[in-house]
Amino acid sequence: MAKAKAKTFRVRLEREGRLGWTVAYLPFNVEKTWGTRRQLRVKGEINGFAFRSTAFPSKSGRHYLMIRREMQKCGHAQAGTMATFRLEPDTETREVKEPPELLKALKEDRSLWRWYQELSGSMRRYFCNLVSSAKSAETRRRRAERMAETLYLAMDAERELPPLIRRVMDEYPRAYEGWQKLTPTVRRHELIAIFHYRNPVTQRRRIEKAIDRARGKA
Repeated sequence: MAKAKAKTFRVRLEREGRLGWTVAYLPFNVEKTWGTRRQLRVKGEINGFAFRSTAFPSKSGRHYLMIRREMQKCGHAQAGTMATFRLEPDTETREVKEPPELLKALKEDRSLWRWYQELSGSMRRYFCNLVSSAKSAETRRRRAERMAETLYLAMDAERELPPLIRRVMDEYPRAYEGWQKLTPTVRRHELIAIFHYRNPVTQRRRIEKAIDRARGKA
């Protein structure tokens, strides 16, 4: 199979949604260029800074990149500014190696460790990088414990949605019906995203974002 062609382009970074994420919309048709409408692992550069990430499909059909803080800082780019990208599909097999702090936190509960191993490689890498990127051992430990707590709450919510989510869901007609129609993987990712936030206001916004997605399936 021929190697997919890399694309070079320049776009303005945008602030997206109520949570204020910084994103870059790809100015080309990913399906025509790289043969998929689904999310796609990619690698490349932003203003010369190398990164690996995922291109996500939007409701409009366009794909976008989440511009992480590290990419903004090292690529000297932020929402509202123009950035130059070089991008191509990332087809390399990447082994996931958990930092010791995360392994310890996850293995304290056998069911959580099994559940974690069912996550996609890209999601496990995200959690691993979040922990291992901390400079001090104490920060790595705290991050690992927080990640384990986030995942445990998501795992528990898969069995039965907690009142925190059901109360908000009950405010929107057919939201629960749509939630049930989402794939198990999508529901899992939404729950992890919800429990990633600790601030009640921000968490409520993330629940509403998940409900918007669910209502689209009702």
